[in-house]
Amino acid sequence: MKYLTRKNLRLLILSLLGIGCIIALRYSGKNPAPFFQFLSLKIPSNTKNGIISGSLSLICFLLVFTDYKKGFRIGLALNLISGANLLFGMIMSNSIISMPGLVTSIVSLVTLVTFYSFYRRIAVSNLTDYITSQGNRRSYVKEINEHIEAKKSFTLACIELEDFKHTNDVYGIQTGDYLIKKTAEKLSSILDKKDKMFRITGSKLAILFEPGESPEERLKSVIIPETIIVPSEDETLTETTCNISLGAGVVYSHPPYNYKNTASSILRNAETALAATRNLADNRICIFNENMENNDAKQREAEFLVKEGLKNNYFYLVYQPQFTTAEKKLRGFETLIRCRKPDCSIVSPVDFIPAAEKSNLIMKIDDFVLQTAMREFKPVLENNEKELIISINISAKTMGSKDFVSRLKSFIDEIQFPTDNLELEITEYSFFESLEITISNIKQLREMGVHIALDDFGTGYTSIKTLMTLPINILKIDKSLIDDIETSQSMRDVVDSVIYMGHVMNCEVVSEGVEKESQIDILNEHKCDFIQGFIWGKPIDFEEAKTMCNQEEFGI
Repeated sequence: MKYLTRKNLRLLILSLLGIGCIIALRYSGKNPAPFFQFLSLKIPSNTKNGIISGSLSLICFLLVFTDYKKGFRIGLALNLISGANLLFGMIMSNSIISMPGLVTSIVSLVTLVTFYSFYRRIAVSNLTDYITSQGNRRSYVKEINEHIEAKKSFTLACIELEDFKHTNDVYGIQTGDYLIKKTAEKLSSILDKKDKMFRITGSKLAILFEPGESPEERLKSVIIPETIIVPSEDETLTETTCNISLGAGVVYSHPPYNYKNTASSILRNAETALAATRNLADNRICIFNENMENNDAKQREAEFLVKEGLKNNYFYLVYQPQFTTAEKKLRGFETLIRCRKPDCSIVSPVDFIPAAEKSNLIMKIDDFVLQTAMREFKPVLENNEKELIISINISAKTMGSKDFVSRLKSFIDEIQFPTDNLELEITEYSFFESLEITISNIKQLREMGVHIALDDFGTGYTSIKTLMTLPINILKIDKSLIDDIETSQSMRDVVDSVIYMGHVMNCEVVSEGVEKESQIDILNEHKCDFIQGFIWGKPIDFEEAKTMCNQEEFGI
């Protein structure tokens, strides 16, 4: 029953009608009467043959329109049979009465071939990527579905050019297209005759490997960093040198297949394996396994939670106080997001922030935190003489987006929040998302009066030279550096060096995760400016934070 589709049913009906026309032509040639009666009309027999042949031609055209491949084959067979019958009848009867039908059949045959050639060119164009001259995503879906329906084993590899967006932003789309084309040519060198390549999206290519030599071994020969020189179209400009790296996620697919096995699901599995290669230093090829599928399911579940949370107000904010080290005076608060589901269960940020960071949902979370924190504290700041700082964490993806500054400015203008009281915390990893845009955004924010804090300092890989050029106000020392300062002299020296470096950069320094009085004593001795940690203040809700703002003494 699976073959009895609407398309196949139409092909069957049209084929039967075509056979009927051939039979009618066959019998009309056996009785070469000069006329035949139709109702009250007397129609010449040669006209009758022309009418039947014309009807057959129409049927053949409809066959091609229904399915240009199968329809063409059926229509071609019907035309050749009818033409042969007419020609045979003319020879045997020694008469040209069938000549109009034969002419119609020949014209129909030529037109049919023309239609087929036209449709074939369109079909090839619709299934081909114009940059790589390989298959496109539509072609990928078609090929994979055919393999699944035929219960064939195959291997799918999803290959991606790393930092392709950065390359397009810096060097232009033409350079990006050139790199994609060269990468496709490079990958083509490892393909067998039956293997096929497809361009899925901008920087992603997929290869369908038929059973044979290990695809993994073949990929190892091409998944290596390479320097490509991109020629300039303008002779007055110099050539561009680009370093490209590839990663590959591989899925081995074998029957039996079930309803879960689709072209989309298999590609998603390959992309999941591809994502895992970003954590590999070399040999960036990863084979998909069931554990990855579970992780992928967790990712989708977390993304669903974020979408539902933003829509139905699952999210709320808590605030952790920061104090001066020497006098324990309130500096302000770091804003932290929490999630409470309708059943009142609390979901840790660890369970949804990493998933959101893998998609653009993190930008929506950032917007929510910014607007909510500014709206809550706007009246508090208006009624308080203290110069309190509201510090908000901003993701690397948000800080690296071109429209972030304009978006934040619209929030500030709408809420009328004083920029001198706003501090944005970024991590060193922000500079890996989009270095030029991130630095530009930081400079624009400082011009607006917004404070910038570098969070988790000491855990990243940003060069000192880069940090020295940035208008940062605050360095935040990560908790991992604070934990051992009581017992490790070398760790105390490291923390002292970081504090000294911060002051050289005209930054104030905040130590995070402080949990003991002895740690405070050491940090005070090393002239750390501010303390944040459970020892002096756990995250609290807004009402408690508002009360704390009016408090004068906190005791030491």
